[in-house]
Amino acid sequence: MLVERFVSETPGINGGYPVVAGTRTPIRTLVEFVRQGADEAELARLLPHLMPEAIHGALDYYARCPARVDEDIERNARAWAELQSRPWPA
Repeated sequence: MLVERFVSETPGINGGYPVVAGTRTPIRTLVEFVRQGADEAELARLLPHLMPEAIHGALDYYARCPARVDEDIERNARAWAELQSRPWPA
């Protein structure tokens, strides 16, 4: 189990991938918002349960460990694509 000040990885939470410590908010969520143009102030507005220090710490973690978060982004995209390909009940 990875534990940093602002990031944790715990089996059973987000598939064991990194989340903001003390929450179930995936680091991938913050990264995807940033990729869409959000800055830290916008993230604080969009995710009011996160302290600005936690947002900064989570983005710093991504800068240091992008492969782990990118793996989670890819895993989540595959799961979403699979879900969308299923026929909806009539």
